[in-house]
Amino acid sequence: MRKWKYVPSPAIDELIRTAYEKQRLGDRLALTAVSCKLGWPRYSIAKRGAELGITRVKERVWSEREEEILHRYGHLPISSVQKRLALSGFERSCAAVQVKVTRLKIKQNLDGYSACSLAVAFGVDVHKVLRWIHRGLLKAGRRGTGRRSSQGGDTWWITHRDVQRFVLRAPDEIDLARVEKFWFLDLLTSGRICR
Repeated sequence: MRKWKYVPSPAIDELIRTAYEKQRLGDRLALTAVSCKLGWPRYSIAKRGAELGITRVKERVWSEREEEILHRYGHLPISSVQKRLALSGFERSCAAVQVKVTRLKIKQNLDGYSACSLAVAFGVDVHKVLRWIHRGLLKAGRRGTGRRSSQGGDTWWITHRDVQRFVLRAPDEIDLARVEKFWFLDLLTSGRICR
């Protein structure tokens, strides 16, 4: 049986409990202070805290239903995704939602572009993309972000297919010298150029 290098005692346990309480109240240096006072490394303090059951527990495992909601509404801002989860009876912090969306690579797998990201790809100002939308050259839908008009209104969402149609219908609008070359080839070949 392995012996403890840093042997706990009731007094040490009380110091560790007090440090965790201070940390929860906002004292970010509480654990470092108790580590210095005891001469224990931070990992030993954390290990003992876990054994005492006073460390923070990781968030609950995500259910299939929660992940379905993330996939369905993952294109929305994180706070909106959190609200959609809450409407379905799930309580998650914005940080937890952000981490899960990133881990699932939801935003990378979206079928489309915001007006801003499309402007970057075409090498134009976002106002030019908005003019294409308003003139009916580029089909776009609202993203459903719930932004008020004082915030600039809801953002636009344009699917890959609608961008392809735009390129074929209005080639005069595109300056090939400004377009991001590999993105454009990938768009026109439906992903075959990058394989």
